[in-house]
Amino acid sequence: MTFQPKRPSLTPNPGSLPSTRPAVTTGVTPSARPSTIRDAAAEAHALGGGAVARPSAVAARATGRKTIMIVDPDAALRARLRALLELHYDVIEAKDGMEAVELTSSIQAPAMIVSDTAMPRVDGFTLAKILRNNPVMKRVPIMFVSAQHSPQHVTQALVIGVSQFLPKSTPVAQIVEKIRKIVL
Repeated sequence: MTFQPKRPSLTPNPGSLPSTRPAVTTGVTPSARPSTIRDAAAEAHALGGGAVARPSAVAARATGRKTIMIVDPDAALRARLRALLELHYDVIEAKDGMEAVELTSSIQAPAMIVSDTAMPRVDGFTLAKILRNNPVMKRVPIMFVSAQHSPQHVTQALVIGVSQFLPKSTPVAQIVEKIRKIVL
């Protein structure tokens, strides 16, 4: 028997942002690596047609709880993490680094960002570099949870300023425990 967490409806509430992503019809193609958060956000906005599926940043702040951002192309992992994290935190999700960059340009800094390293458009390493160059996001702890867990990847992450690097095989409960220790 598998536990399936109940997810809130994705229909927009008053004051929330659109919950669906329109088809890309802009003709914009992603650049190799955006160099600034503003460039990445502008590119994400153009590629996504201007809408990103996410909860309202205003609603997240209204609860008084800290916010955790999960950035991972694996929807199942995001759902498992969300189910455990929502007991203590507000959770914002992004399916790749580009969407995360766009989100971070429109919300208050989250308490922590949990990201994969291997993602389409903007990978985790580039996302971390962009965030470390943003004065608002500079001190936000970043945790990588990735299948790419070689010593070279871990070293690269530490040089960028990533707080923790865990293999994707780590049980979700242990990931959440480490998040809670970092965020306090």
